[in-house]
Amino acid sequence: MSTSLEPDGTHEGVPAYHFDNRLGGPVLSHQERWDEMARSHSGFRSTVARGFWVVTDGPAVQEALQDWRTFSNKSVTVLEPDPRFLWIPEMLDPPLHNKWRRLLGKDFSPGAVAAREAEVRQVAGETIDLIKGDGTADVLDAFARRFPTVIFMRLMGLPEEDLPTFLDWIHELLHLSHREDPDAVRQMTAMKAVSAYFEEQIALRREAPRDDLLSRAMSWEIDGERINDRDLHAFCILMFQAGFDTVPISVGWALYHFATHPELRRAIVADPSLIATGVEEILRVYSFVIPARKATRDVEIGGCPVKAGEMVMLPLSVTNRDPDRYEDPLTVDPHRTTTNHVAFGSGPHRCLGSHLARLELNVAVEEWHKRIPEYRLAPDQELEEHGNMYGLKSLRLTW
Repeated sequence: MSTSLEPDGTHEGVPAYHFDNRLGGPVLSHQERWDEMARSHSGFRSTVARGFWVVTDGPAVQEALQDWRTFSNKSVTVLEPDPRFLWIPEMLDPPLHNKWRRLLGKDFSPGAVAAREAEVRQVAGETIDLIKGDGTADVLDAFARRFPTVIFMRLMGLPEEDLPTFLDWIHELLHLSHREDPDAVRQMTAMKAVSAYFEEQIALRREAPRDDLLSRAMSWEIDGERINDRDLHAFCILMFQAGFDTVPISVGWALYHFATHPELRRAIVADPSLIATGVEEILRVYSFVIPARKATRDVEIGGCPVKAGEMVMLPLSVTNRDPDRYEDPLTVDPHRTTTNHVAFGSGPHRCLGSHLARLELNVAVEEWHKRIPEYRLAPDQELEEHGNMYGLKSLRLTW
């Protein structure tokens, strides 16, 4: 396994490991590692960089996510306790966080998202139609990453001719391995380019507002004051980060799972009503989001004696694959009746875009199987997943 988990003594009586979550590994290696750690620990200390705590007890992870007063969102990356970039509203705590969510709720409510279904379905179908006749493709690049990116660009009112540039930025920001960019130079270069792009878009909207989310945000007020350009910029950066990673990763895992479980694939083709629960099960079983929080006070959680100011990693996998919570937890079961997973997080910072993400995932699976019901993994490929966010690096299918 490429993911590092080397014993490194103890720290304040708690097992310590040289645990580096940035490293990639073979397909499913990260999820299986969390299963192993959850069986043997409730928490441990990572000695990477300045060190941080890792909670591996499912209920404790959910408890921490809900306790924003103790576990603050002011930093959400364990290696950056004092981040250089602010993402709004993710890196705000209540009550300011709640004020932003109420404003954004108009565009991300179930009703607002449902009104976009026809457009989402059209974009998905057109994207699949472009590759259907090829008989093979890396479906991450050809479909899973392109489809939700177009939806995001339309939501924000960004010119679709910029799509290739956006896809290049996404690659540099999200899909480089630690080995390819050990000092994060390429990542920072791309982030600066993204930052400059959104500064330009904000200036354009100030001059000539349009019918898009960015223009609407310019009219919002918080505590009687219009949102300034600095906070608008931080909001755009969050939307960029949130819109381009989680849905493509989920679509990739869905196609991987159905390609490797042909009986289940044929079941959802024969009865598309199974897709909705199947999607929830994909989100649960392949949990790939690993939130982090910054402690505001001394606290013990998962057996870890956390000090104020220290970072805590909270892998959702240990909750979503918990055998005490789910029967046969590693099986994607489209007939499962208990689907109360935390793949979108928990507590006040639960993913605001979950309704849109669910729509995109369901539509992606539905439209793909309408057009390409029979497919399989292409031979002679070694499937690997990224570190940090456990998405597949590539996924070539044939049909």
